[in-house]
Amino acid sequence: MTANPVQERICDLEDAEAAARRLRDRALDLALRQTACWPGRPLPPLAKRAVFLALALHERAEMAARELEDFINYLERDMS
Repeated sequence: MTANPVQERICDLEDAEAAARRLRDRALDLALRQTACWPGRPLPPLAKRAVFLALALHERAEMAARELEDFINYLERDMS
């Protein structure tokens, strides 16, 4: 029995979004650990990179969420 390619795509997008959000949270945790002793001071280099990475991962998660929403909207219109 072959798998449904539509369901596979939906699962792939959901997995991509969840993975990007988990990695984003880890990057933000790293930045927080790097700045815990430095309130009100400029970010150390590692914390800056972690924040930049978190922003990129957030964008990746948002792109996957938008693609998933667009895909589902397309399917709903197609079924109407």
